[in-house]
Amino acid sequence: MSSCRLCSSSDLTSVLRLKPSPLGDQYLEPGQGAKEAISVPFGINRCGQCGNFQTEAAIERDHYQHCLTRPAAVNKVLSDAYRDSIPKLISLTSLDVNDLVLEIGSNDGLFASFFANLGYRCLGVDPAKNLAESAAKLGVPTIVEFFNKRTAHEIVSQHGKAKIIIANFVLANVDDLDDFMAGVSTCLDRHGVFVIETNDVMSIASKQLVETLVHEHLSYFSVAALSKFLERHHLEIFHVSKVASKGGSLRCLIQHMGSENLRSSTVDSFIVNETSSGLFLNSIWEQFARTFALASDNALRFCEQNYSDGIVGYGTSDGATTLIYQLGIGSYLRALIDDDPYRQNLESPGFGIPTVSREVIFTDPLMAKTCLIFAPQYVKQIIDKNSSARDSGVTFAKVWPLIEVFSESGWLGDKY
Repeated sequence: MSSCRLCSSSDLTSVLRLKPSPLGDQYLEPGQGAKEAISVPFGINRCGQCGNFQTEAAIERDHYQHCLTRPAAVNKVLSDAYRDSIPKLISLTSLDVNDLVLEIGSNDGLFASFFANLGYRCLGVDPAKNLAESAAKLGVPTIVEFFNKRTAHEIVSQHGKAKIIIANFVLANVDDLDDFMAGVSTCLDRHGVFVIETNDVMSIASKQLVETLVHEHLSYFSVAALSKFLERHHLEIFHVSKVASKGGSLRCLIQHMGSENLRSSTVDSFIVNETSSGLFLNSIWEQFARTFALASDNALRFCEQNYSDGIVGYGTSDGATTLIYQLGIGSYLRALIDDDPYRQNLESPGFGIPTVSREVIFTDPLMAKTCLIFAPQYVKQIIDKNSSARDSGVTFAKVWPLIEVFSESGWLGDKY
């Protein structure tokens, strides 16, 4: 990418350079070519004009036409948070049963189905045919397309404008954001609200949220850069909040400029905080790079010491692929565990590591005595649900930012 995705400026500066790796979610059935996955350049650039952060390369959109990721379906915390947000949205928009609720990137339809179950008219848009079939079973008709201005005109002509448009963890994956936002402006009712949840680049940089750094995330948003971009499409953020999802994400309420919701002070507070925190300076990203180097040294040393007893990984998200490649430990892993049957019995991109259930690994005799956790945000949940494996002699360790081994008395800290 030679220009900024938000403002088209060519004033781009590299702030974080990572090792090339395959697309993180390209898990395939055995024999279908997972080991031949092509490594893609991987780095983050900052725009000198608007302050946007984006990946140095954009991936082909075909990647999304068969999707394995179903975050709300397998994450009860996330699905509960979505459900709990619905009453406020209904009240804010005075939603009527005849009004349309449109979800872009509707995945398997779980969030939209919460509205459908309350009797509201719902529609999903998602390019993944396999997930659209799941959504239909939940009562959410889904247009199997990428959302853009053309799709938006078709929706308006057939279904009318939407009082609520939802896009949860979608915006960062869109390459042509101008076309996407033109579609939102077309579809959104004059008194409607566009709700997004998306990554927060300040949380990513300050908390070093490594699992958010994946090829599929083409942009890493600040409120400052996003606000400027939306103004070009006659849209405005009128409220911002931080949500716990994915280690810290932005939840923005957006409307047509001049609509009835007054701009909250939260918007300016976020922008001031972003600037004063040093987000747009190189130093915060240089620290991130140093952590990667140290984490890799620690992980390699640990794996070399424990390889003979067998090592497996827990987690198969895009972020797990990032960790495996950036730490350089793929050749040490016998298998990857995932609790979602949808992701089991496949092979990981590049290394072709088999993905299995925990029941397959933690049998008698044990397939491996060491389990590395590749889901930094869910370490506690993984530790808690695998107490029987720990009792059987399995050592669990988190890999980020350093190797830490868990014992019954707690985390032992970095010993490698």
